[in-house]
Amino acid sequence: MVGGMFLILTISSGFGFYNMSVYMNALAAKPEFAVADISAATALMFLVSGITGLGVAPLIERYDIRWVMTGGAAVGGSSLALMGVAVDTSQVWALYAVFGFGNAAVSLIPGTTIVTRWFPGPERSVALAVVSTGLSTGGVVLTPISAVVIRDLGVELALPWFGLIFFMGISAVALTVVRGWPEGTKRGGDIGAPRPWLDWHAVRSRFFVGSGIAYILIMGAQVGAIAHLINHLEKVAGFATASASVSVLAVTSIVGRLLGGWIVTRFPIRLFTMLNIVGQWVGLTVLAFADDRFSAMGGTVLFGFTVGNLLMLQPLLLVKAYGVLRYPRVYSAAYALTTLGVAGGPLALGLLYQSFSYTMSFGVAGVCSIVALFIFYSAGPVVDVET
Repeated sequence: MVGGMFLILTISSGFGFYNMSVYMNALAAKPEFAVADISAATALMFLVSGITGLGVAPLIERYDIRWVMTGGAAVGGSSLALMGVAVDTSQVWALYAVFGFGNAAVSLIPGTTIVTRWFPGPERSVALAVVSTGLSTGGVVLTPISAVVIRDLGVELALPWFGLIFFMGISAVALTVVRGWPEGTKRGGDIGAPRPWLDWHAVRSRFFVGSGIAYILIMGAQVGAIAHLINHLEKVAGFATASASVSVLAVTSIVGRLLGGWIVTRFPIRLFTMLNIVGQWVGLTVLAFADDRFSAMGGTVLFGFTVGNLLMLQPLLLVKAYGVLRYPRVYSAAYALTTLGVAGGPLALGLLYQSFSYTMSFGVAGVCSIVALFIFYSAGPVVDVET
């Protein structure tokens, strides 16, 4: 189960999240499109993914999660295959939006739901650490290959193959390996009348509101910094250092997440989350004032160790606070909030750079992390409903 979900997240992130910059460069090279148009399409994809995730949660509660994921793979793969032949901006935006919908049904919402159902107690954090490492692996393995294929074949020929691999890879693993629940477990679809799309009691609670706002700031700072990392470090430390920083970030993210999955079995999860938020602030601040290769790489390592952990900790916090049966709807609502930061972070740091400098951009991202720390602390303790 863990291996299957690892592969699915590797494919969905490798051809999705991490490949967005590759698609942007390739499409923007065509005279029909501008960089700003493709950037807006990317932001639209994240927003649509967050909103439609609210509909994915009830589906995976009611129906076999394997078929929900297969449907998402078909939708995402089809839209990806058609992107290369888009002839105007409206078509690109529409296809990016459809891809966002399909990707919501195959990525973090179903992936983390599977882990929370199959792995109770201390095993959950370790399993989630391994599964979510697939996200980084997709960026490390598939994204560089995709860039080479697009360079050699062009988007018109490459993207249909990417779409086919996206559909066939995800659906094959989902149908043959994934199972929604362990045998004999009480299932969400067995609990009577249909419920609202949102768990209103949960989303109005102090912990959900506080942690949700905190994660908007955390992910906005994190994704914004990742999007601008190469540009920033190339200016202060040269192209070689900037290029190496991407690999360093990915590797430290993987190592940090795997270590974090083990640490959180022996350490209070709320305190560990706050330590990672502080770590993100320190890493971003070092990057803001980096002026040579040593400080650039030091900041990247500090930042990288927190990247994977903060993404992994959110579902662990929510399932601990609200339980397995309520988790899909609660996490889908939190995911929708988080996409505001994911979509807005790169834009905000870009605007700050244009108006001031990257020192200001990364400094403000660090300040957002500290603000998020105080908001998260004010959300109160995590009460474990499963004990």
